[in-house]
Amino acid sequence: MKEHVLIIEDDEMLLEFLEESLSMNGYQITTFIDPTEAIEYLRDESADLVLTDVKMDEMTGDEVLSHVTTNYPEVGVIMMTSFGNIAHAVRALQKGAFDYVTKPFKAKEILFRINRYFESGSTFKKQQKIEAFAAKDEPKKDKTEADESLKETIQQGKKKFIGKNESVQKLLNILPQIAASTAPVMIQGESGTGKEVFANLIHQNSNRSEEAYVKINCANLPKELVESTLFGHVKGAFTGAVSDKKGAFEEADGGTILLDEITEVNVNIQAKLLRVLQEKEFRRVGGQKPIKSDVRILATSNRNIAKAISEGQFRKDLYYRLNVFPISIPPLRERKDDIPLLVNYFIDRYTDKYNLETKKASDGLMDFLMDKSWDGNVRQLENKIHRGVILSGTDKTISLDHIRKSLFAKVDLEVSQEVLSDLPLMSIEDMELQLIKKALEHTQGNQKEAAKILGITDRTIRNKIKKASSNEDA
Repeated sequence: MKEHVLIIEDDEMLLEFLEESLSMNGYQITTFIDPTEAIEYLRDESADLVLTDVKMDEMTGDEVLSHVTTNYPEVGVIMMTSFGNIAHAVRALQKGAFDYVTKPFKAKEILFRINRYFESGSTFKKQQKIEAFAAKDEPKKDKTEADESLKETIQQGKKKFIGKNESVQKLLNILPQIAASTAPVMIQGESGTGKEVFANLIHQNSNRSEEAYVKINCANLPKELVESTLFGHVKGAFTGAVSDKKGAFEEADGGTILLDEITEVNVNIQAKLLRVLQEKEFRRVGGQKPIKSDVRILATSNRNIAKAISEGQFRKDLYYRLNVFPISIPPLRERKDDIPLLVNYFIDRYTDKYNLETKKASDGLMDFLMDKSWDGNVRQLENKIHRGVILSGTDKTISLDHIRKSLFAKVDLEVSQEVLSDLPLMSIEDMELQLIKKALEHTQGNQKEAAKILGITDRTIRNKIKKASSNEDA
């Protein structure tokens, strides 16, 4: 069933543009010029996402947001306005909006944000709904109890870095020395290799393991919110800033902060990160008073940093500050002797998750897995095994048929033939974009499905699209 997007916009031309763009990309669309009519509609009909203007005559977008989050907590909200500023963006996100986009925008920008909601938004709304019920039904905890709950969550969330390969063992052997220090760590590697898992291990094995561990996905931050998210803001810093707000660095004080995909941060913000590393202090947006920072910084990147530096997209001085401990996570194709170990680990994980009997991989399946190039690395292997565990049902052995299945094989074959046909001679980078475009066309804009077909991650697709968009705008 197609995802249902309800659009509220009093500009008829924009409303028509949105309806056409989203319909062409596989969404079921219902449109309203009058927000009060949209509210009436929601009483009797369902929707998966509301895309609403902010400044309207009959009812404001903030009122729409409040009504939806209160009465339909399972429905997401994305807000759009030509009167946007960072203050309103922060308030909208704090009040429960999933995202915020400022007019004018291109079709691909709004599609990117809507696709991102349907990739992660269901989890976002589910958590929001849980928190809403919890706030009503449970007494408030004091700070000590809250801290203890956070610590328990972190401990339960521990992950393992699996591998007996020599390169992996070298990383695990040096881990205690890295964890024992407070020096910055730069972790590089392709998407899906386990950079975030290794970063988690550094924190868990450090003397800061009982303190805050704050993760920031730099690639997914709206550009207008990056500085406020990292450093916070003060009351009166901008219109609507009615109170002080802590940023990630204050929240992580005494602990560790992970800047995932740090090379996606704007160069201007990189200069402020450099100040934190050099002087151990920062300022909130609009603030004059420096705030001391006792935070250990871990950073990851899947990009070629030397190329990013040469293109002026990443500061050389910041790289050298971060690169005290340069860690390189090898791709799975360079550690194929770990595949059987990983396969058994993922089988055990998912049989436990679904309360299934013990299973094992067939010899034919293992041979197939050993022969693959694994462009999506460990994450791609995990997805294959996850699929196999589910589709094998009550069988004790997971076979190649369970992984491939005629349904998936047919899709893979059709898309492979489609995306590879009639491609002219071009650069590798342009070819990647063409493959991504054709895969997205095949999946009607579903980035997760396109990523599975191409053997990469949906984050890689987003990064490629973002980079291409930046080049077009330049």
